[in-house]
Amino acid sequence: MTTANNNMDNSLRLNSSDLQSIQFNFDSPFRLKLLDGDEIAIEKVVRIMPKRRLVAFGVWQGKPVVVKLFFDAKRAYHHVEKELNGIDLLKTNKIPSPTLYYQTYTEDKQTHVLILERIFHADSLDTLWQERQSIEVILPLLQAVIIEIATQHVLGVVQHDMHLKNFLVTDKVIYTLDGGQIELFPHLLPKKTSMQNLALFLAQFGVGVKAYQEKLFRYYAKARGWILKQQDIDDLFLLIKNWNEIRWRRYLRKIFRPSTDYAKLTTWRMKGMYRRKDAGKEFNYLLKNPDIAFTHTSRVMLKQGRSATVVKVTLDGREYVVKRYNIKNGWHRLRRTFRHTRARKSWCLAHKFDLFGVNTAKPVAFIERKLLGFRGKSYFVMEYIPGEQANLFFAKHRQEEAKTAAMLARVVHLLRSTAKLEITHGDLKITNILINNREQPVLIDLDGAQEHASLSSLRFAWQKEIKRFLRNFEDQPSLREKFKLELNQTQ
Repeated sequence: MTTANNNMDNSLRLNSSDLQSIQFNFDSPFRLKLLDGDEIAIEKVVRIMPKRRLVAFGVWQGKPVVVKLFFDAKRAYHHVEKELNGIDLLKTNKIPSPTLYYQTYTEDKQTHVLILERIFHADSLDTLWQERQSIEVILPLLQAVIIEIATQHVLGVVQHDMHLKNFLVTDKVIYTLDGGQIELFPHLLPKKTSMQNLALFLAQFGVGVKAYQEKLFRYYAKARGWILKQQDIDDLFLLIKNWNEIRWRRYLRKIFRPSTDYAKLTTWRMKGMYRRKDAGKEFNYLLKNPDIAFTHTSRVMLKQGRSATVVKVTLDGREYVVKRYNIKNGWHRLRRTFRHTRARKSWCLAHKFDLFGVNTAKPVAFIERKLLGFRGKSYFVMEYIPGEQANLFFAKHRQEEAKTAAMLARVVHLLRSTAKLEITHGDLKITNILINNREQPVLIDLDGAQEHASLSSLRFAWQKEIKRFLRNFEDQPSLREKFKLELNQTQ
């Protein structure tokens, strides 16, 4: 309470005109006067859609709350109505969700305000999934969420924007968030619509988890009293595949435009994208002067080649890897200028891997230099992964059969998951697989990767890739044979 009052005393007072002008990087506490003369203290901005709406944590009448502000001049009323209808549907059907405390306007009557209960001692399902130790450990929770979804479907309730962040989990309750995309059918949800919606949920878990997706589908079907046929299983995975394609198309647009998570870099001599949460004095300087990474006092040279130079660098207390794609000569510049840069390609593929749960270094930024309209050097910035190269791991644990077998299975799973995305790495040296501190393999150096438009192309490239990979183990014939056996069963 004291903190809230202190924030209220020290923070800015904003009105609807001010809200219209704030951008993605706004994160200051502020106060807002409501129509009834009351005041709300905003402590932390959670999400901003400029000129449209804002979600934040705050304090109202001494209570910690979630505040949703709608200030789109043309669509605010429509969005509020959808949100209120969804909240009412959840409440009417006794589906656990945060309580709506109050609906009002700002003092100037230009901004719609919804004030909701803030749930503490809870994690989003997305956070729990990302931080899982294993799928087996989290499976009981996933089954509980499946029962919640099945219950909603029986009630005729469908979430059209079904994703993991829409579920908030406490020790005893699974809450459903975001009423804006909820619809009520007059009767229980038909099987076709139920499967379509369930497939969207299961698609959130990415690739390489087909056995668990099927297990959860069977669990759902049992709750609904369905008797499944093989055709139902096949139909489910076709729906998941379709959803994955839709999710990637949407995400691809997101990573190349300003949003809550990403910002665009545009100057007369360079362009690119970067992750907003990394902004800081040193990082911002790097964005405008990327070559500084290669002379920085914290620089550690990882690779110095003619086509690419790679360094590890510490900026604002965080460790990054910066890869510069060099231009060898004028002819090379001319050839590269008509293609997307390798930095852009790495940014794109790293996000695709991340979206679908394939371990790679998390993308932070890409930067492209321009000279007289021609593309020049490009730079890809990624999170640094503490750990060791896979070849060193296997050499170190050569005599530990159980440890080696477990890591072999994880590496095979990583490569299979890559193939599930219809991608081959293109340069599958063992040094391009790192083992992180959680003993999970991570695939790096994606600029040579290829996305395949046909299964025949994928199969041909896969066989070539595996031959290249197996050459890494010519001094460990037993390990080589185990990898060969497992990987040849992949396709």
